Amino acid sequence: MESLSKQILRLAWPVIWGQLGMLAFDLVDVFWMAKLGTETVAGVAAAAFLDWAVYSLMGVTTIGCATLVSQAVGAKNQKQAYDVARESFHLGLLVSLFLLFFLWFSSPFIFHWMGLDAKAHAAALAYYQVLIFGAPVFFTFILTGQIFNAYGDTKTSNFILTGAIGLNALLDPFFIFGWGPFPTWGAFGASFASLISFTVGMGIRLYFLRKRGYIDSLTTYRKWSGAYFYRILSIGIPTATARVVWSLVYPLLSTLITPFGMSAMAALTMAHRIEGIAYCTAYGFSVAVSTLVGQNIGRKDIQSARQTAYQGRRLITVILLPMSLLFLLIPEVLMSFLSQDPQVISHGASYLRIIGLLEIFLGWEMVFEGGFNGVGETRPYMLISIPLTLSRYPLAYLLVHRLGGSIESIWWAISLSTLLKGICLNLAFEKLKAFK
Repeated sequence: MESLSKQILRLAWPVIWGQLGMLAFDLVDVFWMAKLGTETVAGVAAAAFLDWAVYSLMGVTTIGCATLVSQAVGAKNQKQAYDVARESFHLGLLVSLFLLFFLWFSSPFIFHWMGLDAKAHAAALAYYQVLIFGAPVFFTFILTGQIFNAYGDTKTSNFILTGAIGLNALLDPFFIFGWGPFPTWGAFGASFASLISFTVGMGIRLYFLRKRGYIDSLTTYRKWSGAYFYRILSIGIPTATARVVWSLVYPLLSTLITPFGMSAMAALTMAHRIEGIAYCTAYGFSVAVSTLVGQNIGRKDIQSARQTAYQGRRLITVILLPMSLLFLLIPEVLMSFLSQDPQVISHGASYLRIIGLLEIFLGWEMVFEGGFNGVGETRPYMLISIPLTLSRYPLAYLLVHRLGGSIESIWWAISLSTLLKGICLNLAFEKLKAFK
């Protein structure tokens, strides 16, 4: 029988390389955007922060879907798995349409509030317009990935993701710079290339989901039923809310960062891409833990569900330690791969060095998020995550405006909250009702 560590690793690695592909996709965007100027990079960064919030909000349905489908798979209840997937699609469509209309009118004001200068503001709007209209496509792409994950088939899902990312990287310069017969669209062209690529990926994922029997016939999706709406939302809303808050804290922090200059904002964008290697790794373990915990809960194997989360914590600690050392020892070298601007490199290196001290607790936070999701008890996670995430702003404000701290004060506020979240989530997981 396959050991628990091997089960976690087997599910985690495809997710990790899929997420690293997403990181590479972001890096490609930043690489091309950098040729349009630091202000453009800062504008796209601001749009990316808002985009994280949108993707997080989509978790209102996708997280509950993954939990209930994985539990149905563990219980060998195929009908429930089909019904949950279908109703999650219907709920998600409603959410994405709401987001489309809301963000179209609100995003110009949000970018202005973030303190962007005129050129950065224009780049943010140009980049974000396509992402707003593509919300239903991006939602469906995320949902299909969650269904694959719930069945434990992370390899197929992320193979398709890699293909979509490759197509996006290929199309980027054509639409950004107008190569050949294509229009010169700048930041708008980068997001347009993304929409085309993920539309293709969405179609391929739906084909393989149906072919492998992970979803019912698409003709059944014309039938609307709300039997699982409450359960999907009750699981998804707490985690999604915590993720949205995490995403929105960065636009909030940007009001403290932009007074240090657009180079500081650009540095955070690039440093986040580098830190993304650790985040993607932690996310892979989060998905693996969520899937295995959910399947164990479905088959009523409570002890295995608990052990899975703690084994995930041990594995991610070992894996993130070398990355933390790189952030501590050679942050300037890492930043120099993305920028030649001395100020950007300096700000980015200080960020990597500070977060590197406590980076393993990002892994703990992500692993236990997966554990809470798999069990289906996500409210405790929300009650811990949200206050500690929100604390980043008042702490950073205090350090910068009351104590006269530098930009490094903001990086410390981020890092310390990560430490506290990792420890508190670890302690709270053992106390879940499912384990009593």
